[in-house]
Amino acid sequence: MRGRGFSKDRESGQALVIIVLLLLGVLAMLALVVDGGNIYLQRRAVQNAADAGAMAGARVLAYNGTGSAAQAAAQDYAVQRNQADRCDVIINGAQVTVIAYKDVAMTFGRLLGIQQVTVSARATAQWAPINELGGLAPLSIREFDYQFGVPYTIWDDEVDRDPTSGHISGSYRGWLNLPCVYPQSCGAAGSDLLKNWMLNGWSGTTRVDTWIAGDGGVKAAVIQQAKVGQVLKVAVFDRVEAKYSTQSYYHVVKFAAFKVTNVYATGNPKGIQGTFEYMLSAGPPGSGADGGYRTISLMR
Repeated sequence: MRGRGFSKDRESGQALVIIVLLLLGVLAMLALVVDGGNIYLQRRAVQNAADAGAMAGARVLAYNGTGSAAQAAAQDYAVQRNQADRCDVIINGAQVTVIAYKDVAMTFGRLLGIQQVTVSARATAQWAPINELGGLAPLSIREFDYQFGVPYTIWDDEVDRDPTSGHISGSYRGWLNLPCVYPQSCGAAGSDLLKNWMLNGWSGTTRVDTWIAGDGGVKAAVIQQAKVGQVLKVAVFDRVEAKYSTQSYYHVVKFAAFKVTNVYATGNPKGIQGTFEYMLSAGPPGSGADGGYRTISLMR
């Protein structure tokens, strides 16, 4: 009798151990499914926070903001606006890297001694000169070391004025027949098209390192289409060559944003006064000269 009772007790003990092990296995599965799913969702959320922070910081740098301002913007977008618990911000030239963290409390994992898990995500964004731009005005300027936020006047006359004095005219500016890209040979665009492009921008896209046919002469009626407050997308050229005997082409090296502050629509000559500004636009990044028109892109 005593032997049989001992056997039953041993079997009951073994069953209890098996039940406990099964319960632990169920808890582990619940922790894996419930807590693991939550970790996955929080990982995606913290990646969004890192992305937003990096893009915000790069945007500040693209507008020529300071490193400290870029860092503050990255922190704001990653933590305050996108609920990361904290983040590290690293600025390297035109690049902003954000490493965002979030502490995720466990539900079933607590029963296994795991109170929380920290998830993290990393994102890098950078600005670069834009490589192509749509909506250009038909007015171009020769490349020089223009200063941002400083007034310049683009005069519609043939007298060369040194642009460093604030006056851009003669060979320092040119009119473009924007759709006519070498090796095309085209006639003049005509006043109506140039006026429309000055007012609304050309409907096509222009790339860096292309040659665009010039449209010579004085264009007083075109100047008059410019509006105060308008931002003209201007092609910047480094040289002019006669690709055909009667037609000169302008070599585009970068793009500038010229914000109109005054239009001299009467008198002689007529002109447009404004300032060069930093601007952002969607488009492929380039590795060439920076004219002030920039784009930002995310690199993970």
